[in-house]
Amino acid sequence: MVKLLEFKEKLKNFYAEHEVYMRPVLKFLILFISLATIRYKFDVQNAVSSWVIILGMSVVFAFLPWALIVTGIMSVILLDVFALSMELAAFVFMLIVIMMVVFFRFAPEQGLFLILVPLAFFLKIPYLIPIAAGLLFAPTAVVSVSFGTLIYYIITIISANREVLSNITLGEGKSTGSFAVVNLLAHDVEMYLVMVSFAVTILVVYFTRRLSINNAWMLAIITGGVLDFVLILVGSIVLKINYSNLWLILGSVISLVLTYILHFFVFSVDYSRTEHTQFEDDEYYYYVKAVPKINVMAPEMNVKRINAQRKKKHMSKGK
Repeated sequence: MVKLLEFKEKLKNFYAEHEVYMRPVLKFLILFISLATIRYKFDVQNAVSSWVIILGMSVVFAFLPWALIVTGIMSVILLDVFALSMELAAFVFMLIVIMMVVFFRFAPEQGLFLILVPLAFFLKIPYLIPIAAGLLFAPTAVVSVSFGTLIYYIITIISANREVLSNITLGEGKSTGSFAVVNLLAHDVEMYLVMVSFAVTILVVYFTRRLSINNAWMLAIITGGVLDFVLILVGSIVLKINYSNLWLILGSVISLVLTYILHFFVFSVDYSRTEHTQFEDDEYYYYVKAVPKINVMAPEMNVKRINAQRKKKHMSKGK
C-alpha cells in the first residue's frame, strides 16, 4: 500500500511540474481518438475526413478551452451528417443548437463529458461515466452526460443507416430515408432508458458520497455501479429491448474497477484518525468531523558522486 501511495505522489508531482505540457497532450489524445472514431462511424468523404485534417484539428483543439472544443466537434459531426443527407443535417443542427444552448446555460465547464461519453460507449465502458460524474461534479453533470449519450445514439443510428441515406429515393407519398432515421431517433427506447439510468445514478452517487459517514465514496461507487446495472437490466427486460447482457456485466465490472482507481488517486483518506470537534460563534454552534488525507512523501533519490581524480591519486599513493 505504501508503494502505491508513493507512486501516486510521484505521478501528482510529475503532473504538477509538467502540467503546461501534459494538459495539451492528454487533450490531443482524447480528441484524436474521438475524431478518428467519428470518421470510422460515418465513413464519408468530405473536407474533414482526411487523416491530415483530423490530426491538424486535434493539435489545434488541444490548446482551446472545452467550450470551443465541443463546438468544433459538433461542427465536424454536422458536416459528416450533411454529406449523407441535407434534410437529416437540418434536424441534427436543430438538436445541436438546443443542446448547446442548454449546455452553456447549466454546465459550460463540463464539455469534456460531451466527448468522453460517446467515446466510453464505443469502448464498451459507458457505466464508468455516471459514477465518475457523481463523484467529481455537481448534479448539473446530468445535463452534459445526457447530451453526451444523445450524441452517441445520433452517431450510432445514422452510422447504421448510412447506406440507406446515401441512396435516398424520393417518392410521392413516401417518407425519405432521412425521416426514417429521425423517426428511429425519436422512438429509440434504449436511448431514453440509458439517459434516465445515468441521470439517476449520477444523483445517487453524488448525494451518497456527500454523506458524513466513513467510506462514503466507496459506498457511492458500489451503490452507483449496482444501481446502474439493475436499472438498465430491469428496464431492458420490461421494455423488451435487445440489450447485450454480456457487455452490461463486463462493462459494469470494469467501470467499478476504474472508478475505484479514480477514488484512490482523488480521495485517499485515513478514517482511523478521524477527529470530531465543535466550536461556536455569536450565532451558531459548529460540529466538525475532520478526516485526514493519506499523504506519503515520494522518496528522494540521493546520488553520490565519486571524484575520479582523487580516487586515482589515492591508488597511486598506495602503490
